[in-house]
Amino acid sequence: NMQECPPFHQERFFTESPIQVLACLDSGASMPGTLRDQTQLRLSGWLREATMLFGLIVLSVYVINLGYCFEGSFQELGQFHFQSRALAGAESAGSTAHQGDNRFNHTWLGMLPVPLPMNYVQGIDAQKRDFERKMPSYLRGEWRVGGWWYYYLYALAIKVPLGTWLIVFLALLVSLFRPRHSASWRDEIVLLSPAAVVLTLVSSQTGINQHMRYVLPAFPFVFVWASKVASGANSNAWKARSIVAVALLWSATSSLWIYPHSLSYFNELVGGPMRGHAHLHDSNIDWGQDLLYLKKWLDGHPEARPLHLRYFLPLVDPRIAGIESTLPPPGPSATPVSKFHLDEEHLGPQPGWYALSTNEIRSRTKKYSYFLHFKPVAMARYSIYIYHLSCHQAARVRPELGLPYFPGLNAPNPPA
Repeated sequence: NMQECPPFHQERFFTESPIQVLACLDSGASMPGTLRDQTQLRLSGWLREATMLFGLIVLSVYVINLGYCFEGSFQELGQFHFQSRALAGAESAGSTAHQGDNRFNHTWLGMLPVPLPMNYVQGIDAQKRDFERKMPSYLRGEWRVGGWWYYYLYALAIKVPLGTWLIVFLALLVSLFRPRHSASWRDEIVLLSPAAVVLTLVSSQTGINQHMRYVLPAFPFVFVWASKVASGANSNAWKARSIVAVALLWSATSSLWIYPHSLSYFNELVGGPMRGHAHLHDSNIDWGQDLLYLKKWLDGHPEARPLHLRYFLPLVDPRIAGIESTLPPPGPSATPVSKFHLDEEHLGPQPGWYALSTNEIRSRTKKYSYFLHFKPVAMARYSIYIYHLSCHQAARVRPELGLPYFPGLNAPNPPA
């Protein structure tokens, strides 16, 4: 005379007596709410999430192959010529860099087809080789060989609009305190897993830290996850709607304020794009994109001649844009100064008109770091600074750098 199994309640799972639980399992009761039904629902939920994740991976691989027109796809792993130690083998990397090697040769793994385009795989190998070489990295005014594990976290903190960060924070609050406006935690794990993997992977590669763009593939997943704030904004709470509206407006306004110069964007935490070069370097701010804006400024200022220009991209000749210029003199902090074959009188600063990319001002060689002592008179947008140094301005800074005054020029008078 087995009694009818009572309905199973999730909140009572850990308070039910062992006898009741065993009785429910043994009875095989099929009515909704039993422990067996709840277990089956959980298993089916996990199966559904795993299927979605697998489908996401398959779709991503297909899109990558489509972008490369399936060139070299499904080539056997053992047929690649790798350059990095991780894929070529620690013994052969470097010694056979001219032809490459493959640590998977003569193994069963080497016979497996790689479901990715050949150039895509070799690009990953080339990037891994750069990480292994420990190239110079820059963060907050400091240069070092190698990088920092928190580099991308810091870059995200100052490159992503604060309004966007507020939306992400609101989405977290919705997850914690408004679960009815949120998907199940299994759904959120599936959605956020790719973003977490991308961030963890790039942060673990501390051989080089130069480009925040490596973490950009994580953004779409976070944006979809944060969109839950819209459901919270549809509630009757006018305060919630107001906060979401302010966050969206803040994010859009902050981004559009410097459009179309978004590469040089920095948020208000570091003072905007004017102060970005004090924190990050390279493609995070200056990729040579403002050369034509410099030409436009020069056309409107014919007095800025002769011009001394140091442009970030050495493969691009500024004369292509119609800019005639010479190089600025190096400063005394250049590493090393002797290779420039200049005496102290001819080292910078010198009077004249100058235009320098911010990456050159913050260069590891410190060749032009003396321009940090001066305030630019103009900018070609946010990546090229324009200076007009007078004799007295240059003479004022030269002693601070351990350089003599110009011949025949007395020490500058102190400011009134």
